Amino acid sequence: MWSDEKGAIVVLANFSMVVMLIISALVIDVGIVEVKKAHIAGVADAAVLAAVSEQAMGNENLEEVALMYCEKNDINVEKVDITIGNGVIVAINDSVDSIFSKIIGIEKINTSVKSRAIFGAVSEVYSGTRPIAVERQEFVFGQEVTLKSDSDSYSGNYGAVELGGSGANNYRYNIIYGYTGTLKVGDNIDTEPGNMEGPTEQGIDYITRNDDSTIDNYTKNSPRLWVIPVVDTLSVNGRKTVTIVGFAQFFVEDTGSKGEIIGRFIRNVANGKISENQIDYGLVAVKLVGGDF
Repeated sequence: MWSDEKGAIVVLANFSMVVMLIISALVIDVGIVEVKKAHIAGVADAAVLAAVSEQAMGNENLEEVALMYCEKNDINVEKVDITIGNGVIVAINDSVDSIFSKIIGIEKINTSVKSRAIFGAVSEVYSGTRPIAVERQEFVFGQEVTLKSDSDSYSGNYGAVELGGSGANNYRYNIIYGYTGTLKVGDNIDTEPGNMEGPTEQGIDYITRNDDSTIDNYTKNSPRLWVIPVVDTLSVNGRKTVTIVGFAQFFVEDTGSKGEIIGRFIRNVANGKISENQIDYGLVAVKLVGGDF
């Protein structure tokens, strides 16, 4: 009797060990799959953001850009599906060679991810806005715009605005580096009256001495690229409140005399928040979203 029970215990123990080995094998392989899935998810996100950035700029090489990102990150492009519509979707279907699960006949474990991104007009800028405003209008790409006048068109106002405080030093800092705070559509800002000729020319001189870009040849980090608030009006006298209705971006040319600033309107992708109903003044942002088209 005892020998029978002892034999049964041995069989049960062996069976339990086999079960534990199988479970351990599956757990280890599942962990490997999750690591792989995290990697391809990151690649899909990067690829779709790059592609939709091209879409926002009106380019047509969306699929090529997305596939390039995947290939550079060791993803076989034959395993990538790209859908283009209101935004871009990148789907990656890959597999992982199992290590321990082979003992139960599982050679590969499939894993897949899908990432979608859209673009839209910027309604909130996190930092870098310059202390100049332009009235709302329909801008044309490459259009030359007087961002800051050398004459007081509106009884003491030349186009400058207060961002984070008033005064020449604050204004000069914001000319060179951009305002460090967040601005959004609907915010009220005050005009900065006075020509501010000295601080304007000092700030512009610093930028042009350190960056020789042109409208035909500039990098995305060029200090000549200015994000500027579009406001409801500048037809106010003295220091008055105006309302932000959008954001635009300009490439700053060498300025004229007496504190004038000349820029050219460009379309560009920035780091900011988008809103569905925001009027597009040329500055757009991209974001990841869920779902299909």
